[in-house]
Amino acid sequence: MTNINLLPGDKSVADILGGIDDGIFMNTVNSWSIDDQRKYFQMGCEIGWLIKGGKLADPIKNPTYSGCTTDFWNKCTAIADKSSWRVWGTPNCGKGEPGQNARTGQGASPCRFDNIQVGG
Repeated sequence: MTNINLLPGDKSVADILGGIDDGIFMNTVNSWSIDDQRKYFQMGCEIGWLIKGGKLADPIKNPTYSGCTTDFWNKCTAIADKSSWRVWGTPNCGKGEPGQNARTGQGASPCRFDNIQVGG
């Protein structure tokens, strides 16, 4: 699968953040790993920020999250609106031996996930 997109929701990023008392806003996935059955995954990001009282606070270097794919998507409680929707891509699909070279693209707005595994 080379391209998959998540439709935008109906809330602004500020509205989504405003409803979070204590959390982490993660940005720019730079490492990923998923098992051969596509059930369990781990993601690492370049940067994140603590969320305190609905506002972005101190930065966090290299935050991570992981989980079971279906459980993770069932914990998606909000998707930001189309004003923040972007297409991101990677130069390869990251599987196969020898490695495959197929461009991929993923379109999404920032999302809120409740009660997921963060950190190591």
